[in-house]
Amino acid sequence: MGPMSAWTGATLRRMTLMQRMLERLDVDTTKVVCADFGMTFRSVVGRFRACGDEEVCSRWLDGEGTGSDPSRFCPNSRAFGSYRQQ
Repeated sequence: MGPMSAWTGATLRRMTLMQRMLERLDVDTTKVVCADFGMTFRSVVGRFRACGDEEVCSRWLDGEGTGSDPSRFCPNSRAFGSYRQQ
């Protein structure tokens, strides 16, 4: 596998985790995408793309992680607080 294929695969995995996290935390994605003319969402995507805790995140999303607060490993979890659906 070449470097571009590896990068593409890693990006796809992380974006899939991001979608799962948004769903699990019941985030209103429209609000996140529209906030600050898209800058908030751009920052969120950048942090997900740089994530070094894919395994921990995946296990937590699968219900294998301990606790209900992902802020121990996810730098975006606190950013989502104001965008959660009521």
